[in-house]
Amino acid sequence: MGDKVLVHDPADPAGPLQHGTVAIVDTTRDNNDLGVRISAGGGPSKVTRPLRLTVHLDPRDMTEPCWRCDERDTRDDRAGDVRASGVGAP
Repeated sequence: MGDKVLVHDPADPAGPLQHGTVAIVDTTRDNNDLGVRISAGGGPSKVTRPLRLTVHLDPRDMTEPCWRCDERDTRDDRAGDVRASGVGAP
């Protein structure tokens, strides 16, 4: 409880990370489920129940693999390559 975490937004296919705080820990024999308090865009906070593999400790341990982060970083790199080459520039 109270740990700072980063959570992938399941509603956004771009996969941005949102800052949150662990608000609920449900411990079972096989698994732990979390409730994370998130305040998006300075609005009122809400507690969400993110999927188990969509949560990272904050700050993120870059040695831990995450396909969502890898996919997002690859998209960002490709967008940077397009901008750097001038393709699609106005």
